[in-house]
Amino acid sequence: MNMKKSLACMALMGLLSLSSASHAALLLRGGGTMVYDTQSNLTWLVDASAGGPRSYGDAKAWAEGLVQGGFDDWRLPGVSPVNGLALQLDYSEDGSTDVGFNGSGLNAELGHLFYSSLGNAAWSLANTGPFSGLLDAHDPIGPAFWTGTESQDGWSLAFFMGIGDQEELAQDTLARAWAVRVGDVEASVPEPATLPLALAALLGVIGLSRRSRQA
Repeated sequence: MNMKKSLACMALMGLLSLSSASHAALLLRGGGTMVYDTQSNLTWLVDASAGGPRSYGDAKAWAEGLVQGGFDDWRLPGVSPVNGLALQLDYSEDGSTDVGFNGSGLNAELGHLFYSSLGNAAWSLANTGPFSGLLDAHDPIGPAFWTGTESQDGWSLAFFMGIGDQEELAQDTLARAWAVRVGDVEASVPEPATLPLALAALLGVIGLSRRSRQA
């Protein structure tokens, strides 16, 4: 195998490696106190019960005031409109609205964690991954976790972790506060943005090889 072919193979192997890294993996960070999701590029507290049950305003203040792993940019998990325009508050079971089941897209951070990263199906939290505090033995549908997204005046979206259901809750209701932040606290996992760079490098090697043959 000549040098140009070797370079091309090395670039391809690097590309495949980065592609694999872009698939969901939940990696422990901070001595086991945090979990980094490689697919969503979010870091979660490993203990989902750390914030305890709080009203919406109290939960939001707790998350935004948290300092963990040397970072102070923690917050409640977010929801952005599934249609990209405005929250859809009609109930559905196919993930087509922002209330109901199977909202597994990256726009719904708790839903994506439940369905995509942990691989659960609606009505069953069979997989908890490395997390603790996702279940409550005294609550058959599991604890509700606040999102940081207000749905209408006096109401916010919350996620029922035991069954994978996202619903509106009155903001004076007690639900759990769980903190999340964007990015890897150890910055050791390639982010999806690295993939196009690897592809460009591979194409560059291939182009160089073709020009050499034509010369």
